[in-house]
Amino acid sequence: MGCGECMKPIILKLARDDLKEIHNRLIEYGNIPPQKFRDTFMTFCNNVTAMPYMYPKYDQNLKYHKAVVEYDYIVFYQVEVIDKKERVKIYRVLHGKRDILPLLESAIEMKI
Repeated sequence: MGCGECMKPIILKLARDDLKEIHNRLIEYGNIPPQKFRDTFMTFCNNVTAMPYMYPKYDQNLKYHKAVVEYDYIVFYQVEVIDKKERVKIYRVLHGKRDILPLLESAIEMKI
């Protein structure tokens, strides 16, 4: 699929909330500039829409693919096929030190 046919990823509410929390933490603790994280995340979005299967499945929950974006933050997403086009849905963006599995399961239960 060429990028002319790529569909932007859908960033679900929980993932948007995660991104807001990350932004606030980066401002508060200053370990990396929030703009750098945002730029890296946007690059990830561009790459994953062009090649949605480039990242491995998450071994603890195979419903998701996972990608480390920046400084141990992990994006969890699924790929849907709609009318023969692949669509990426981003469910969560979490720090790798968090208890990830329950947070992913809650994302599926909430279906948002």
